[in-house]
Amino acid sequence: MRKTKIIVTLGPASSTYQIIKALALEGVDAFRLNFSHGDHSEKASKISIIRKVEEDLKRFIPIIADLQGPSIRLGEFKPRELITGKEVKLVYGDKSSNEDEISIPLDIFFKVLEAGDTVLIDDGRISLIAIDVKESEARCKVEIGGNVRPKVTVHIHGKEFNLPALTNKDIEDLEFILNQDIDIIFQSFVRSKEDIYALRKIIKDKGKEDIKIYAKIETKSGMKNIDGILEAADGILIARGDLGMFYPLEEIPLLESNLARKALQYGKPVILATQILESMINNPVPTRAEIVDIFNGISNYVDGMMLSGETAIGNNPILAVRWLRKVIERAEKDVIPEKIKGLNETIYDKFAKGIVLLAESLNAKILAYTKKGTTARRLSRYRPTVPTYVATDSEIIARQINMLWGLIPVKISIDLEKDPVNELKRKYIDNGIVGKGDIAVITIGLRDRATDLAQVDIIS
Repeated sequence: MRKTKIIVTLGPASSTYQIIKALALEGVDAFRLNFSHGDHSEKASKISIIRKVEEDLKRFIPIIADLQGPSIRLGEFKPRELITGKEVKLVYGDKSSNEDEISIPLDIFFKVLEAGDTVLIDDGRISLIAIDVKESEARCKVEIGGNVRPKVTVHIHGKEFNLPALTNKDIEDLEFILNQDIDIIFQSFVRSKEDIYALRKIIKDKGKEDIKIYAKIETKSGMKNIDGILEAADGILIARGDLGMFYPLEEIPLLESNLARKALQYGKPVILATQILESMINNPVPTRAEIVDIFNGISNYVDGMMLSGETAIGNNPILAVRWLRKVIERAEKDVIPEKIKGLNETIYDKFAKGIVLLAESLNAKILAYTKKGTTARRLSRYRPTVPTYVATDSEIIARQINMLWGLIPVKISIDLEKDPVNELKRKYIDNGIVGKGDIAVITIGLRDRATDLAQVDIIS
């Protein structure tokens, strides 16, 4: 049974019911909607399709809304090829019709850019050197050429922009998102815990406080303030592409490993993203290096891995998921996760750790119940190697549980005031999850945010 979750991005290559259902059947656990591209009507259509797939497959499928955040992207222009050694002009504006110019719609870019800076486009696939910088334009030499498309990211290597944590576009998108059936929000370019608090206030004011916030770590500020961010967020995403805009590429593997471990220490889920199977955008099989990269991610005990362009615009979205699933399943056969000692462990965290160790020593199934998902997160934190089921009476909590390492969500309602353990056990039996002779460790949080009751049972 696979423990590490698979998240994929939907786009033009994966927009129909048939493709989305096929992706789910291939092993996708959650779908991401990227609000840097497309419009609200297109997002609403995909949400409707995912919920239909969820209903048809009788599974819990979380939908993630990924905010664009305070990033700078290229404007509108006709896609073109930039030739290494040639010159190109970057100009301030929403659109560019001149074939020798590429538009950038934010003037702050030109205020920060200096002669000699390296400009990285589309996660560094294209590299320019600034030669002459003026108030609203910059003449650059192409250092690494390639095909450039509108609306892709553009960075000045090593520099950050003083932009608000939530842009006007984010606020507009949130108005839409918070009126849709969304389970998780990815917040882009998080620089401090205050960024998380700002988003959480908007969510709470809309009465949607059950929605979880995952912080995307993709800047130097985010790395510097990672402890505060982990305390404030519900999880993090390691955005290796954008981290590569701020750090030397040879540093990225160590940053990835350190971030994954620190998230585990805080008991927060961690997603690994960017260029997981990049070659499969065009090719039907991955490279050997990509296979090793996935294996290394499993060795860092990440909760999940996310595909982006591979499934959004790639030629082989279903094959990409199939390969990712196959490699994860193979890696998990040999990678035994550590029980990493946590930071600021409460008595309830230690209780959950004891439940995991007890169940593993008995080769028992864990049967849990949670109201808000806290017990689920605690159990996942200690990476149980035995089958672990977490019941809840909330659909959104069940979907969020499906993002956590090693957990299987079940929708069950019980009365905590009466005999919750026997009622929970009976309902797990009725669902066919346990049967006669199975050993089960049953755990329930009787109070809000508590994990404080456990019982070992041999099902008779």
